[in-house]
Amino acid sequence: MARRDDPPAHAHGELLAAEWVTFRDLLVAGRSADAIALADRIAAESGDPLRVAQALIEKVAGLLNQGGAARPAPLLDRIGELLRRAGHHPRLSGEYHVLAAYAAFADGSMSTAVSNLVQAERMLRGMTEVNQAAVSTWHDMSVTYSAMGFHAKAVEAMRAGRRVCVAAGIAEADCACLETLVRSAVARDHQGMSDDCVRELWEVVTFGRAAEPDLTVSDRTYLRYAAARLAVFGHRPAGGDQVPGGTTPDSPDRSFSQVVYLTTVCEAIAADRPDEALRLLGEPAASGTWLGEAEPHRLRSIALSRIGDHAGAVEAERAMVRIITRDDGTLRDRYIDSVNARLDQDRLRQIAQEHADAAMSDPLTGLPNRRRIKAFAAELAGRGADAAVGLIDLDGFKAVNDTHGHNSGDLVLQRIAGLLAQSVRGQDLPARFGGDEFMVILPETGLAEAREVGGRIIAAVVGEDWEALVPGTPVGMSMGWAALPAGGDLDAVVRAADEELYREKRALRPA
Repeated sequence: MARRDDPPAHAHGELLAAEWVTFRDLLVAGRSADAIALADRIAAESGDPLRVAQALIEKVAGLLNQGGAARPAPLLDRIGELLRRAGHHPRLSGEYHVLAAYAAFADGSMSTAVSNLVQAERMLRGMTEVNQAAVSTWHDMSVTYSAMGFHAKAVEAMRAGRRVCVAAGIAEADCACLETLVRSAVARDHQGMSDDCVRELWEVVTFGRAAEPDLTVSDRTYLRYAAARLAVFGHRPAGGDQVPGGTTPDSPDRSFSQVVYLTTVCEAIAADRPDEALRLLGEPAASGTWLGEAEPHRLRSIALSRIGDHAGAVEAERAMVRIITRDDGTLRDRYIDSVNARLDQDRLRQIAQEHADAAMSDPLTGLPNRRRIKAFAAELAGRGADAAVGLIDLDGFKAVNDTHGHNSGDLVLQRIAGLLAQSVRGQDLPARFGGDEFMVILPETGLAEAREVGGRIIAAVVGEDWEALVPGTPVGMSMGWAALPAGGDLDAVVRAADEELYREKRALRPA
């Protein structure tokens, strides 16, 4: 039932849009605390799931901007439930997955982050809205890809947002996304392509000077950094020493404060005050990831060179190279993992098609469900075939949901399903039994051979890089087996497998 302040149906869209504009104005001005307070008020007063979902999405954005230690997983779980209740809404669902990706990245869960971005992009490409809110969602996806180091994908998302700008007749400055462009430029410098960095920063400054009156505070902050970074290379905009971007906000949001602080470092280097730059780089405010972990090391190297400490400059460069080498390898490996996971899902869909229609498939994992298990056992009985039945229970799954939220828990279940699909034979049936329980039925297979298959499955699960998906919460599994004679009682066999499974669990517990 709608609460007293919820609008009639005909005014719902207008109120949702107006509230979104208010949130956007607060967040791009660095006033995340005010946005969080507004979100809390709407969540407390409204019974409309879309209004509350939008408010909580903006609250998560504010929390991430502040860079605090609060885990947004419970909020993201609530948002996901609200969106399921409200029905299909591509923009808000896309924004939800973008924020879930950013939260996972901040938590060190690169695979989870990539999986969420893949889902977000699918949502946004089905979006029919052509307005500022749609542009902003593409902007957020671009910034998230950029923060994760996927600069080409970030620019692609930025361009998608600009296409919406053109279609909606919105000023180009409203979809500038200078954060993405500046990060891409400094990443090129870190990789030794300083000429490309200078060229890209000039493009930012040229665009920004023309559009500056209409730029958001966020874009002006990155514009000023682009100009200051160019000055480090000895390049200054024509027409005097005034730095484009003007003043930058005194904001508690770390998404602004580290950029502002490193702007001051660049300005000190450009003004031939390297000692001051080095002092500033020694302060905690200079550290962070908003411009990449490598950027403070690169600025330190330049400042040390200016005072003649070439050995120190080389060591700072080495520290920078260690970071970008680590990040590049991690991004490549984990991106490949995400592609493999999607390929696994293709295999799961094939299994589902081979064994049953949608009514016999689990919607989350694509595996056959309990209905298909019973039908498969009946088919075996009909042809007089025996089988081995394995019941699987995940270890540590509750900790995943409690620590990272149900969105990450769903990804774990999908990955487990993929590993099952990889580990069994073509004639076997992997299935989701319910919750975090799975089953495999191996036709015409003795228990000794079945346990060998089970060993392969457990080895695949133990060998999976769960730290990349859900850091600090390892996932394992226990298995129990029982023989299903031709025409035997499946329920009795499942009970026998369940008893063995829990004997295995008890045996693994520390005394």
